[in-house]
Amino acid sequence: MATSTVELRRPRAAPGTVMRLLQTFAALSFASYFFFWLIGLGLVIALVVAGVVSKWAAMVGVGAYLCSVAVYMPQFGRGWPFHWFLYSHFVDWVLGYYDSTCIREGPSLDPDGRYLFAMVPHGVFGVCRAFSGGTLWRSLYPGVDARWGSFGGAFRLPGVREFSLSCGCLDAGRPTLTRAIQRGENIMLLPGGSKELLLTDGASTTTQLVLLDRTGFVRLAIEHGLDLVPGFCFGEKWVHDLVLLPAPLRRQLYRRFRLAGAVLIGRWGTFLGKVTSADGKPLSLGHVWGAPIRVTRQAEPTAAYIAEVHAAFVGEVRRIFDTYKSRFGYADGETLELVSAKSAKTT
Repeated sequence: MATSTVELRRPRAAPGTVMRLLQTFAALSFASYFFFWLIGLGLVIALVVAGVVSKWAAMVGVGAYLCSVAVYMPQFGRGWPFHWFLYSHFVDWVLGYYDSTCIREGPSLDPDGRYLFAMVPHGVFGVCRAFSGGTLWRSLYPGVDARWGSFGGAFRLPGVREFSLSCGCLDAGRPTLTRAIQRGENIMLLPGGSKELLLTDGASTTTQLVLLDRTGFVRLAIEHGLDLVPGFCFGEKWVHDLVLLPAPLRRQLYRRFRLAGAVLIGRWGTFLGKVTSADGKPLSLGHVWGAPIRVTRQAEPTAAYIAEVHAAFVGEVRRIFDTYKSRFGYADGETLELVSAKSAKTT
């Protein structure tokens, strides 16, 4: 087993090459999946207008699909097979578009071990999720895979549902994740969630993390004896701008569906991430996975032990940020600030 820190890079291809085209397509697709339903609806309408299918057939097909969404819910069970997609070259192309570098501190993980990977910050869109896949992941963590926990609203939206399931996502509710762990699966989470998304600010020198009162992921790790692996994504706050929807609409979206009520704007006014800053400097993403925090299993964790492991996780996140921030283009004066979920704005 490897014993040293490993660094891997997926470089941005030269302009005008086929690889650059593939990287751009993959990054745009990855950032646009929340609107796959609109693309699909447009395709159905186009087929009807072109006379390829009748209005009746289109209505029956759409109705049948919506019924399947209501009755077929694999997100609460075993999900879908996902290795074919999450660990494919498609994700490498996404990482390549952002000229990404990933660092794994310490030795490779034991494939027979049990782990909960927790990454911060969420970012405007969560491009950081790409660092959990591709051949990059397989090189850093051979023999180790993990299921994502995702918010329930993702499985109600056509297109988003299929994309999420193909990435290995399950409903992030405790009962579903518990069953997955009992089947022997590892878990991947963004503990800051959509509240942390709304705190993303590329113009600020302070990165806010919704971690002060987020201890559920720590409790889950302790209850099942999962070693906790901290991860930090650098640079995502610069590749998209955050545009908030009107406050009343944001409140409704968050209360009903736990949706953030925000839209990301990137390159050329699309969802595609930016690759240069306003002053023309190249942008890139960096991610650091720390060594696992060893956890002693407790079927009924004490408050003291939860606090101890949570403090260790927060300490590792701070250390990773302070150690690597200058490496990934952050100024010396940039800092982290921990906030509570209660104080984080949703409206």
